[in-house]
Amino acid sequence: MKKLLAALVLTLGTVAVAQTEEPKQDPNSPAMQEQKRNEGRNLGTGIDAADVDKKIGDVANKAEDKLGMDSAKDGTFKKDKAFTLNGTLKGQAFDGITLARQGLPDADLDVRKETQVMLDGKKVDLKAIPEGAQVRASFQLEGEEIVAVELKATTPKATKKTTK
Repeated sequence: MKKLLAALVLTLGTVAVAQTEEPKQDPNSPAMQEQKRNEGRNLGTGIDAADVDKKIGDVANKAEDKLGMDSAKDGTFKKDKAFTLNGTLKGQAFDGITLARQGLPDADLDVRKETQVMLDGKKVDLKAIPEGAQVRASFQLEGEEIVAVELKATTPKATKKTTK
């Protein structure tokens, strides 16, 4: 959707500033004579292309707000607007995690410095969450990115080994 809006802005902006080339006409034609009489006058449309571009940008931003595509400055980390999902920690990377979900595709979430990370009710670093931990993630959409707002993990229960 964001790409579509960007293409629309680019297309309309280009059309607004494009100049059309007039075909060559006979200098004695009535149209050319009228044009010569009007050359001294400054006729304009009254529309500045810069204003058109700004208006298009404003409309695109309003559309993004309605679709929930926030940016960090607009409130990506507002918990009251966050979505949630549950899964098992499958892997970690420098800037994110992958959660395995039963019967659904894996979910990749970006983890930022503003993301709250909890393990068994205590605030921890992301690296402290072990693979296999159950995770409840609150997230927001930032453009096409899925950004974790809060991660609440539970340490996986160890399997008991019996000795004989």
